[in-house]
Amino acid sequence: MKQILIVLMLASAAFGQSFTGKKFCLDPGHGFIPGQASACNDAETKRFESRINHIVVPYLKRYLQAEGATVITTRADYDSIGPCITLTQRKTIANNNNVHYFHSVHHNAFDGSSNYSLSLFKQNNSSICPNGNPAWPGITDVAANIQATRLFNALQTTSATHRGDLCFLGFNLGVLSTLNMPGTLSEGSFFDNAKEKIRLADTSYLKTEAEALYHSFLQLYNAPFPSHGSVTGVVTNMATGQPATDITVSIDSLGLVYNIGSNGSGVYRFDIVPPGLYRVTLRSQLDTIHTNITVQGGAINKRNLSLTQTEYVGDVRLKAVLSSNTNLSLQWEKPTGTVDVYHVFLSQDGVTWDSTPAATPGGGSLSASIGGLQTGKQYYVKIKAKNSVGESPNFSKTYGAYTSTSQEKVLIVDGFNRTTGSSGNPAHNYAAIYGDALSAINFKFETVSSYTVASSAQLLSYKYVFWFLGDESVADETFTGLEQTYIRDFLRQGGKLFVSGSEVAWDLDQGGTASDKDFFNTYFKARYIADAPTPNTPAGMAIAGTLFDGVPNFTFGQVYPEDWPDVIDTLGGSYPVLKYNATQNAAIAYQGLVSGGFIESRLVYLAFALETMGNVNHRQQIVNKITAFFTGATDLKENDLSFVPDNFSVSAYPNPFNPSTTLEVNLPLRGDYEISVTDILGKEVHSLSRGTMEAGVHRIPVDLASNSSGIYFAVIRGNGIFKSFKLMLLK
Repeated sequence: MKQILIVLMLASAAFGQSFTGKKFCLDPGHGFIPGQASACNDAETKRFESRINHIVVPYLKRYLQAEGATVITTRADYDSIGPCITLTQRKTIANNNNVHYFHSVHHNAFDGSSNYSLSLFKQNNSSICPNGNPAWPGITDVAANIQATRLFNALQTTSATHRGDLCFLGFNLGVLSTLNMPGTLSEGSFFDNAKEKIRLADTSYLKTEAEALYHSFLQLYNAPFPSHGSVTGVVTNMATGQPATDITVSIDSLGLVYNIGSNGSGVYRFDIVPPGLYRVTLRSQLDTIHTNITVQGGAINKRNLSLTQTEYVGDVRLKAVLSSNTNLSLQWEKPTGTVDVYHVFLSQDGVTWDSTPAATPGGGSLSASIGGLQTGKQYYVKIKAKNSVGESPNFSKTYGAYTSTSQEKVLIVDGFNRTTGSSGNPAHNYAAIYGDALSAINFKFETVSSYTVASSAQLLSYKYVFWFLGDESVADETFTGLEQTYIRDFLRQGGKLFVSGSEVAWDLDQGGTASDKDFFNTYFKARYIADAPTPNTPAGMAIAGTLFDGVPNFTFGQVYPEDWPDVIDTLGGSYPVLKYNATQNAAIAYQGLVSGGFIESRLVYLAFALETMGNVNHRQQIVNKITAFFTGATDLKENDLSFVPDNFSVSAYPNPFNPSTTLEVNLPLRGDYEISVTDILGKEVHSLSRGTMEAGVHRIPVDLASNSSGIYFAVIRGNGIFKSFKLMLLK
């Protein structure tokens, strides 16, 4: 506050002595929110408004003192947190000191959206509204009109209103009710208006308000105005439509420079400027523009300015990748900075990328479509933004989808928004790990970020949801309250949910609220046991006789370190399906009705991050087992899963055979197919057909003369079909 005093003291030399012999009492009003008590003991809890008032009043005091006035205040200058005094005490101070005029400064909250300048005066009665019967006719009603008008002309409010208190409020203002002299109360603007709140935190904006009130007293008393003027306004960055940040505004010919920081107000101000025409320069880190301003003496010259501020562009936040038969539809958020163009890159495996962009939407775009793709294939995208000075530091995350018109799709939800911790990768491609595993068994999928899931309906349009959270934890919130609601609705209506994350139990059950715990226990059917297994070895094994039966022992934590995988236990009808060791569970499953449900749901919850597993085959087998559990497939072997059309069939005769048989496949649609024979471990031993095949019955010879006796599988993949058929070779 010392800087404010110094500036005002230096400015005092520019003023005359128009108010010599005049005595004013200024009151920094307390904070008040409608609907709450305005009593002293309550009001002082509204610190923000109280602080604003205690900045405007000392500014106004200095302005009036510079004109020769005697000014007293009801509370100490700049003291926004001192002992509160009642409205009666404030009036008494003015009355006891025989002042000529009393004014109270407020910025009370109103309704959150209103943004106007208001001045009120005491009315004797409300028979003539809105401005009749003033207690001090020809003075306070005139003063209120002048104040509201000048505040509006100087500030960034949208209108001016002056009213009698009885007409406006239905009662007389306590702070004005028994004054022995004229008095008014001003609301320069309301602090609960979002944009005004930011501006009211800027002392230059408050100084302009004080200057507008000072000018209103000059006008009220017909006093001469100063010969100089001030210049103020808001600078808008046209690239964003928001107030500019981190720029300078200067009048170079006068050596005046104002630095607009990063507080978001965009406010600039020059205090004492002689009348004339000036070139004003706006400079950002990368841009310089010039404009002319005419300054009038004795006035607050409000000049809102703008520039298109080129800023280094930030990373793109990808929201969703959805698919149709031959198209991908992409959505993203606008990054920070100025965007000229987006470069969208395409990949079929999430690892090897095309060298040229598949699409280059303009900087104003937040969506794009990529067409002409093959049906029945997985595709992945990532995006960078570019402008004239550079590009995003990192690519967006990698999201993907499987091209198909089928409504039977898995929704992959990326809930891993953490950029610190063991992964620390803001551009991760973990969604592709799940997409690859699903597409390997011809499961169609789409990908969205968790922060774009904004309603239960988004989940309910899918039968299957894979929601991964990595090592997202308490600080990042694994599942928000709204996300919990969406998942609760999804499970109640028969959804099939797979959840994977190493800190979900810790966040919701150990460190969560009562609501978090209830959601976790009731709908994830699990309870937290420990923050890590003992010993904390990143390894696990299947529990015999459960859905993961046959999955070999596995390790995790290779793709990125898995530091603290949760240990969980069953609850409410769930059962363990994976374990870290003989006594500590790593995953549970549940099949049945959840609380409030009316359709059977299914749930698999892994208390570690599946995507950290380095062994692709182990990941694949786990995903295969989960999807088999979700679809109700039985006697499932490696890669034996699909949505099979009713008019599809496969058989072999003879079977068992030695050494050859004939495979008969009835294809419902023309399309690209791959037909092969694999051994019991899923390794391909013969390729029978690859390419376009017509709809109808196909008879394909199979010769295993060079193979040893055993069980094999004929695998048919393509055009929305994946099916494996058991073959038995007996020699």
